[in-house]
Amino acid sequence: MSIIKPTVRIFDYDKTIEFYVDWLGFKIDFTHTFEPGTPKFMQVSLRDVVLYLSEHHGDGSPGIQITIEGFEGLKAYHEQLIAKKYKYNRPGLEVAFWDPAVITVTVIDPVGNRIKFTEKVK
Repeated sequence: MSIIKPTVRIFDYDKTIEFYVDWLGFKIDFTHTFEPGTPKFMQVSLRDVVLYLSEHHGDGSPGIQITIEGFEGLKAYHEQLIAKKYKYNRPGLEVAFWDPAVITVTVIDPVGNRIKFTEKVK
């Protein structure tokens, strides 16, 4: 089976860490930069979800959407996010319009990328 690792465009390293690491709970697997003052590239992961985050101009445009299916324990994860009182996001827990047995939580990162977590609950 192939593994997909989307590259998500970022602009502000500190805001990115605040969002992905401090709030969502991803861990930094590695960070790469050629020298101080040049764009950063990093890999972050949460459970089996792996994303590349890049400040490099050619690595895409902000405003993408990533859907993460089968995220077990989504209701509890949502409660954890809300409890952290992150001032830039207060996502809802919703029933998917395409399937009443699926719940979703959508978050928007500092540059407008959307991440939709889903879990089939019935």
